Amino acid sequence: MKKTGLIAAASFLAGAIFFALSFGFLQKTADNQPIIRPAVAMAESVPAPTTGAAPANFVSIVRKVKPAVVKIISESIVESRSMFGDDFFDQFFNAPRRQEKRSGEGSGFFITADGYILTNNHVVRDAVKVKVYNINKDEFTAKIIGTDPKTDLALLKINVQNVPFITLGDSNSVEVGEWVLAIGNPFNQDLTVTSGIISAKGRQLGLAQYEDFLQTDAAINMGNSGGPLINMKGEAIGINSTILSPSAGNIGIGFAIPTNMAKRVVADLKSKGKVVRGWFGIQIGDITESEAKDLDLATAGALVQKVEDNSPAQRAGLKRYDLIVAINGRPIKSAADLQMEIANSAPGDVIDVTIYRNRDKQVLKVKVSEAPDSVREQAAAESKGLNLGMTLMKNTPAIAREYELKTSKGLVVENVDRDGAAAENGLKPGDVILAINRTEIDSVEQFKRVLASRRGGSMVMLLINRDGDEVYIRFALPE
Repeated sequence: MKKTGLIAAASFLAGAIFFALSFGFLQKTADNQPIIRPAVAMAESVPAPTTGAAPANFVSIVRKVKPAVVKIISESIVESRSMFGDDFFDQFFNAPRRQEKRSGEGSGFFITADGYILTNNHVVRDAVKVKVYNINKDEFTAKIIGTDPKTDLALLKINVQNVPFITLGDSNSVEVGEWVLAIGNPFNQDLTVTSGIISAKGRQLGLAQYEDFLQTDAAINMGNSGGPLINMKGEAIGINSTILSPSAGNIGIGFAIPTNMAKRVVADLKSKGKVVRGWFGIQIGDITESEAKDLDLATAGALVQKVEDNSPAQRAGLKRYDLIVAINGRPIKSAADLQMEIANSAPGDVIDVTIYRNRDKQVLKVKVSEAPDSVREQAAAESKGLNLGMTLMKNTPAIAREYELKTSKGLVVENVDRDGAAAENGLKPGDVILAINRTEIDSVEQFKRVLASRRGGSMVMLLINRDGDEVYIRFALPE
C-alpha cells in the first residue's frame, strides 16, 4: 500500500513539473535556478515619454504650491419654522421662525501675491461670514469680491501682501493622461495632496449653466471643493469642484473647472464685481452626425430652435432651423460649444457665424449684446429702496425660461430679506408679482410709484403667480 502511494505521489510530482515547464510557471535563470512568474502573457515594456512624464516623486511641486492653498470656513444663517416641520401647517398656525447658524468647509488658493483667493461659489454661497486659514493656521476674515453661480466660481480677498500664490496655467493645453495633483482639505484633513491623471476633458454634468469640466482620478472628497488641480509645472489647470459617487466618497471620478474658464470670470469679478457675458437671443439644441443624416442636414452642430424678438440674432438674420457649425472659424459640434463661445464674447463684439440653411452655407455677422443678467442687476438695484425687504426684477421671456416660471409678465421676486415685510407676509423668491391693488405691474418704477402713493400702515393687495397658481397676499405697509 505504501509502495503504491509513493509511486502515485512521484507520478503526480513529475506531471506537475512537466506542466509548469510547459506553461511557463517555472523557468530557469542564468545560474540554473528556477523562478516563478504568472502564466499570463506580460505586455512588453514601453519607454515612458519625456513630455508630461511623472517625476520620481512630487515633493518639489508640492513644496512650491502647498503654501498657497487655504482652508475656507463659511457661516450662513438659515431660517425655518420648526413647530410642525411642514410649511403649510407652520404658516397656517403662524409658527415662530427660528434662525440657525450653519457652517461649511472648503478649500481655495491664492492667485495673486496681494491676497486674491479663487474658490467655488458653493463653498461661500449665502455666507454672512467667511474665514480663511493659511498653511500656518493663521486666521483671516475674507471679503467676497464676487460670485458667479453659472460657473460655480467665487473670488475672495484678504488683506495680506507677498503671499505665495499659484499661477493659472493653460487648461486648453492639457492632455488626457497627464499627471495632476489635487490639494485641499477633505474631511477636515488639512492640506491633503493626492495624485492621478486627467481622465477626460469637456465633461458636461448639468450642475452649472456653463460647464467644460476636466475629469480626474486624483482623489477628491468633501472639503476639496475650491482647491487647485496642479500640473507638473506647478500651475493650476483646474479648480476642484465635484465628484460622481454613490456614497459621497471618492471612487476616482472627480471634476475640476478649467482655469481658462476661470480667468475670464476672475477678471470680470475683480474689475466689475460681476461677470458680463455675451448674448445672441436664441434657443438651441444638439444635432449629432447621425441625426443630421436623418434630418437631411449638412453636418452636426447647434440647431436654432427659436429666435428672440429684437435680439442680436434676429437683427443679424438668423432663423429657426438654421444649423450653426462655426463661430469665427472655430467648429461648433454641440449646443454647449456654441453656448461657451457666445458667453466668452464681449458685448459689442461682431462675430462671424457660419450656418447651413437648407444645405446652403452662409456666414452671418452678429453683433453681441450683454446677457440679460445686467438687466436683472439694474432692476434689483432700483428695487432696493422699496423698504419691503425684497429685490425685484422685470420679468422677460428669457428670465422666465431661466427660472422656469409659468409666466413672462410682471416682476420677479429675486431675493427676500429674512426680517423684512415681504418675508413676514409670505413672499418668496421666485414669486411673480402681477398686480398691486388691482393695477397690473410691468416695471419696478411703476411698482415704486404705486407704493409711494400709499401711506405707512395702509393695506396693499398683491396678485402673485406662484408655480402657475395665482394667489392674493394682503399686508400692511411698514410705518
